[in-house]
Amino acid sequence: MAAEVSRAVIGGTGFSELASDFQNIETDYGTIKVGHIELGGKEVLFVPRHIGLEIPQLVNYRGNIQALKLLGVNTVFAVSAAGRLAQNILPGHLVAVSNVDHEGSARTSSFADTPGLLLHASPEDICSPGLRDILIQSWGAVKNKIAQIYSDSPDLELGFHPNGTYYNVDGPDFRDPATEHRLRQTVFQPALIGQTVWPEINLARQMAMAYQPLGMCVDNSSFPGAKPVTHADGVMHAVVKTAQAAVVLLNEAVKNTPDNFFEAAAHDAMRHSLHPSQVNFPLLKSQGRTKLAIILEQELASRSLT
Repeated sequence: MAAEVSRAVIGGTGFSELASDFQNIETDYGTIKVGHIELGGKEVLFVPRHIGLEIPQLVNYRGNIQALKLLGVNTVFAVSAAGRLAQNILPGHLVAVSNVDHEGSARTSSFADTPGLLLHASPEDICSPGLRDILIQSWGAVKNKIAQIYSDSPDLELGFHPNGTYYNVDGPDFRDPATEHRLRQTVFQPALIGQTVWPEINLARQMAMAYQPLGMCVDNSSFPGAKPVTHADGVMHAVVKTAQAAVVLLNEAVKNTPDNFFEAAAHDAMRHSLHPSQVNFPLLKSQGRTKLAIILEQELASRSLT
């Protein structure tokens, strides 16, 4: 590409249809397709999570994040369809996620997964406060447009929530009513239950990216007494409509995001988590992590220039 693009969207339906000029990016974890979208009058890179219809635990999260890092991305809006976990959140609502919790998972959640590297990134403000504020400020400008999108869908409610916890579970199955009852009693500010934000958010932090999830409530999950019950046709209709709403909101949010957007907790994360004594480059490269080694070498080299 002619010029480095620092911002990206990770998502699926609604955005995939807008993307063009896909390119193959070689990573340590395989080839990743990265496309281009125009949002807010700006060029934005786009990574489709489920390009091969992978179930959530088979998504190549490390490859996706590494591809964006190699392309110079440092700001990510991540769109995720999810189920209802709170009384006041209904199908159709959008949530500017403020916290992420997760159950124990078999998914690899770190780039430090082989001998040769220790990496401990701080989770402080792991959901970007600055990008979330931009989503909140952008909502007022687009609320009426989104109401029009929902006008032919009586099963969807217009709504926006400025915070809430996204609870991540391994899929592809939904959780039973008893499990969700327990989560509503124990999770801090429960909002949504979904399957794609973790480990993506942690990997983005390790690569020093500001990352903000935008949750789309597309079903009632196992919420007690809620109608309609969750079924594929209803969920897919909600996914299409809420994705259209997410495109409208992110179009405004990207327009309102400064090109020089900076957030210390995210963008200085690697500076604070990577110590020269905790990386063995020959060993790391021998484990097939040559691209990761390049990223880490560039980070350490940049410190000698400041």
